[in-house]
Amino acid sequence: MNEGARTFAAQLAALPSPSARLQWGLPELDALYRELIRAAVPANPQFERERIIAQAPCPRELVFLLGLLSEGENEAALLLELIARANAAQPGEPLGHLLDEAWYYLRTSIDTGWQLDDGEPSASAALAYLAGVLSQRLERLRASIPPPALAARQESGQADLLRSLRAEFRR
Repeated sequence: MNEGARTFAAQLAALPSPSARLQWGLPELDALYRELIRAAVPANPQFERERIIAQAPCPRELVFLLGLLSEGENEAALLLELIARANAAQPGEPLGHLLDEAWYYLRTSIDTGWQLDDGEPSASAALAYLAGVLSQRLERLRASIPPPALAARQESGQADLLRSLRAEFRR
């Protein structure tokens, strides 16, 4: 676990209840999704990347689309969001079935060499796990060399291709 993930887990653990942890942790996870998108999508002067990232209604889905969340991790994150919404709408209602499903998806998304025990599912542990693995993926993305901006690329034959297509469609 990297330093950012340890800090996240410590702050999460300091909160008084699972509900408070979800209420605080999900917006933090959302911010992490947006950082992952920034790191994965190259800057392009013709593209309003920051506005689009800031206004994206569901950055978790974009992170999944970019291949930075496994299917199981994505399902677990979605279910944690549903648990938080259901808890906000009807505080005190039993949500164990949703938590069981989130834990199941998270368990099935991890490396087969590491199996979770049969202990009680924990939304806080699932949230901390997601923040931890996404923080590591963000570090790896930031360490990699970004591809050059599209505007800087000049692939051979593009101008010829465009001219031949334009000529083709003038007929």
